[in-house]
Amino acid sequence: MQINHINILLVDDEYLLRQSLLHYIERMDDLFVVAAQASNGEQALEILKTETIHVVIADIRMPVMDGLELAKKVHEYYPDIIVVLLTGYADFKYAQEALRIKVFDYLLKPISEEDLSSEMIRIRAHLEKTYELPEDSVVSTRDVHANVDYAVTYMQDHYTEQLDIGSLAASMGFTSAYLTKIFNKYVGETPLKFLTNLRIREAKRLLIETSLPIREIGEKVGYPDQFHFSKTFRKLTGVNPSAYRTENTPEQST
Repeated sequence: MQINHINILLVDDEYLLRQSLLHYIERMDDLFVVAAQASNGEQALEILKTETIHVVIADIRMPVMDGLELAKKVHEYYPDIIVVLLTGYADFKYAQEALRIKVFDYLLKPISEEDLSSEMIRIRAHLEKTYELPEDSVVSTRDVHANVDYAVTYMQDHYTEQLDIGSLAASMGFTSAYLTKIFNKYVGETPLKFLTNLRIREAKRLLIETSLPIREIGEKVGYPDQFHFSKTFRKLTGVNPSAYRTENTPEQST
């Protein structure tokens, strides 16, 4: 079955959050459309009776009917609809329950544009198994490859600088959401993750092969803030830079 748009239903009792999600989605390509909005699960179910919806994005905590109950009913009555739940850290136990009732995924709040874009890419890939979707409408496949190659090369050449993905996308005539979409499709990870991995890989080399101070290594790989550098390094490697250097540098003979 061919569809021209992926119709999304946003469900949240917080109007401003719905508007923020709407704004993010509208900045992506024309494939994704916010077809309807609701402030609780009961309203959402009424909408599903009359509207063609492919994806429901709902907050876990809502009055009248919460996101978990909504997800259960959607799974029961509309098993082909993808459900993504929004949750805060305090609601993590609900997120675990959400996975048990077979929701597609859950996103931690606050939600960034890049997180949402990555999720939309996963959703598209999943729906491509069921529906025939239109090709990317912004640029041709050949141009997409060329732009992704440019983005990769640019980051490899400028990772030591204060590189902003949004500014890079704008310089190419794209939104950051669209650049993330095509980059993830052809590289297998988001531009930000690619850049972070590039920086940390170089930091590992410098930690092992040089005796430069941690602060200076951070600056050389694009992290002028030593705390941010150490936090990012630990997140990716499991240890802080000093511990990594100690564990991977042979002891000097005396």
